[in-house]
Amino acid sequence: MTATGTDTDNAALGQRVRSLRAITGMSMRDLASRAGVSAGYVSQIENGQANPSLAVIRSIAESFGVTWLELFQPAPRHGRVLRREDRPRLFSDGNVAHYGITQPPIGNVEVIVTEYAPGQGAGDEDYTHGDSQEICLVIRGSLQFTVDGETSTLAAGDSIEYRTSVPHRLINLGDDTAEAVWVVTPPSSPITRTVALGD
Repeated sequence: MTATGTDTDNAALGQRVRSLRAITGMSMRDLASRAGVSAGYVSQIENGQANPSLAVIRSIAESFGVTWLELFQPAPRHGRVLRREDRPRLFSDGNVAHYGITQPPIGNVEVIVTEYAPGQGAGDEDYTHGDSQEICLVIRGSLQFTVDGETSTLAAGDSIEYRTSVPHRLINLGDDTAEAVWVVTPPSSPITRTVALGD
């Protein structure tokens, strides 16, 4: 069973896949590898010459970090507003909560807001993940960071920047919830993201 049935549907799907590749900076070969198909088949999809199965469409959507239904929706051409109350919660254990700011598909940069209850934090003396550039801007409360053995306490308005390949940890030593904005480039994988920012 196929998910698209007309030449018009296939052409629209192809344009959307091509657009998402441009937004994310993903090559045709990279997309093919992630989706488990050949680069030639991706080319056929983008040119509206293929009628892919739902399984293939799901794999392609997953590669971009979107739902398969979003592959059939046109890409927004103007600024996308995200209200505070509409922020998707990525992960929360009651003491640490992560909210997505960057809207799918995630391109070259990822932005997350995290809230830390008193005494909560992330990482340890030996913790590293990948080799992205990570920037943290504290917007409420204070956080103590230890990066490559050097400790600094950041108050609201302070920021810190480092490579994720360098050992780092953080903890909220204050009495109130601390809130921080994280900017990561290139974006972390979903698994790395969850662990890196507060597991």
